[in-house]
Formats: sequence, structure tokens, C-alpha cells
Amino acid sequence: MSKNDDLRAAQRAIVAALSQHAALSYRASSAVVNRLHEHIDLLAKELTASLADRLDSLTQAEMQAFLSGKYTTAKLKAMRAEIDGWGVTLNQAINSEWDKSALSLAGYEAAYMGEVMHKALDGLPKPKPKPKPETMLRNAMQAPLMGQFVEDMLSGIAPDQTARIYASLRQGIAAGQSNSQIIRALRGTPDLRYQDGLMQAAKRDVERVVRTARNHIANVAYDNTYEALGVEYVVRVAALEGRTCVACAGLDGKIYKRTDPKPAATLHPNCRCQYAPALEGELIGNRPFVKAMKVRGRDGVSKYRSIGGMTKSQREKAGLKIGQTKASTSYSSWFANQDAAYQREWLGPTRHKLYKQGKMPIERFSDPLGKRYTIDQLHQRDVETFKAIFGD
Repeated sequence: MSKNDDLRAAQRAIVAALSQHAALSYRASSAVVNRLHEHIDLLAKELTASLADRLDSLTQAEMQAFLSGKYTTAKLKAMRAEIDGWGVTLNQAINSEWDKSALSLAGYEAAYMGEVMHKALDGLPKPKPKPKPETMLRNAMQAPLMGQFVEDMLSGIAPDQTARIYASLRQGIAAGQSNSQIIRALRGTPDLRYQDGLMQAAKRDVERVVRTARNHIANVAYDNTYEALGVEYVVRVAALEGRTCVACAGLDGKIYKRTDPKPAATLHPNCRCQYAPALEGELIGNRPFVKAMKVRGRDGVSKYRSIGGMTKSQREKAGLKIGQTKASTSYSSWFANQDAAYQREWLGPTRHKLYKQGKMPIERFSDPLGKRYTIDQLHQRDVETFKAIFGD
């Protein structure tokens, strides 16, 4: 077998491994998120039970003082201390869970990629030693993620949620709500398993930050491993499915020299994109795809749902189709072969009309760094195209 054949075989093995590993990594993130959700649910239950008692004990004058941000009595000071203390406890829980999982994640991802590359490149020059997990985690924590640092993103969740609690309490008092109504707005209702309460915002924040930060750490670990193994070129890989955003879809398949400036691997919250090694300048092998329309749930909201969480009827309505295509297939070329209904839902009516009639490719809907243009921005950039399609 020639060296080129070795490279092609190695590329196929790497692509197959990354595709399978992405799903497993998402499940691992879910485990961390679920543990934090349990913490938040318990803390929310404890705080709202205590606040219900404290609100019942406040006089009308104390209610007005709280509304004005004045803590003039012992009961008001104790109430403020409890809310602030709740925020401190939440922050400790978030950082404790993160500290337990982040280092093992960095080590696991580096070891995984090192093993994949070593096996795939068997018979080729031996790889250099891998960086230590502590080094990769430190590199990831020091590398900006969407312009912020992971530590700041994590530490910002509790203060934001604490501020929401104060705001909700004041809004309820100002609106003349009963104490039970105020507490219900915070905690939610048992019938909906408390999913309708304000405190659910903390769970959404945690899930968004944790999933995004873990993808960031994995990508930094991959890049460090590529550097140690001497990989020269990388290719951006987005998931071939409806949840992939326009910006990531437009960048899918772009090839870069590893050391050159390029869009961040983790481009936005909940981003799942990766840079894979391009051993021959392109991806070889197969990559999975999921084609499905949004499904309306019992809450009346239409959204993309996990396959395991969909009923048979929902799968049929979504036109669910799962398969594989050539790894070198970009999102834009895969998208071009999907039906009009799927394309229209994913792009939206205006972008779809531009895409179909104006021959405007997906790549034109975002800037070179992956920032999605609004319709107004697109109009300003392509006045003649809009005029030809939509008239004056």
C-alpha cells in the first residue's frame, strides 16, 4: 500500500471515529448538566419555601421598603442575606461540578484523539508526546470563548440568576400579586413540573455554558494534539442536520492551515463544530446526517427534538431521515439536495427566496468569521439582488 493510500485510510478512520465520538461527548455533557440541574432544583425548592415564609411575615411598610431597594429592618436584611447566600451556594455548586469534570474531560479528549491519530497513522512516523491534561485545560481556560473566558462565563450564572430573583420579587410586589403568586412565578407549578418558573433560567444558563465550554475544551485539546502530531491542515466540520446554524453551515468544509487565523471551533453557544485533520487537504470517508423538520410539542412550541424523545407520529411528521454521505460533502451541497419544505423552514421565507431565486449560496448569509447577517444587513449588502427578487 502506498503512502497516499495509508493517508486516505487514516483519514477515513479519523472521520468515522470523530462522528461516533461526537454523540458520546454530548451524552457526557448531559450527565454533567443533569447533576447541576438536580442541584438547582433542590436549591430552588429550599429558597422559595423560605421566601414564602419571609414574605408572609413582612409588613406593608417593609414590602414598600424592599420594593425601593431599602433593607431597613432585621427581617429585610435577613431576606437579602438569604437570597445573596443562595447565589453563593449556586456558584459553589456550579464550580465544584465543573472542577470535577473539566480536567478529566481535557485528559480524556486528548487521550482519545491521540489514540485515534496513532492508530490511524500506524506505519507512518511516530507522533510526538502529547501535552498533559493540566496543560490543555489551562490552555482552554486561557483561550477566549466567544470573547469571554470560561471561568467568567461560569461565575456569571449565579449573579444573573440572583438579579432575576430580586427583579421578579419586586415586579410581583409592584403588581399587587399575592405572596403565593409571587412564589409561583419564581418556582413554577407542580403540574408543569416547575418548568414554568423563573428559576428555570438558571438551568438553561448552566446547560448552555457547560455544553459550550466542554466543546471548547475538547477543541482546544484536539488542536494541542494536532500540534504535537504535526498536523498541518484542518477542515471545519459541522453537523449535517437542522439544528446547525446558518453561520456554521456556511463555514462547513472550509480548509485552513492549522497555524493560520480562522473562525473559532466553538463559534456560538451550544456550538458542536470541530476541526478535523485534513491529511490530504479534504475529508475522506463518510459522515452522518439527520434530516428532520421541527416538531410541535404539547407545549405548542415547534423545535428540533432528539430522536429518542420523538414519538413514531412525530418522526413521521418530521420526515425523519438518517443516513451517511461522503465526508467531503459540505453542508451547502448536502442542503441543496434536500426538499423545498426543509430548506424553507431552515432558512426562513426571505432567505429561502434569495437562495432559490437569487442563487445566493448559504455562505453569503454570514460574514467570513461566521457572524450571521440580519435581513436588513443582507438587503444593504445586496440591494440589486433584493430589488430583482422583491421589487422596490
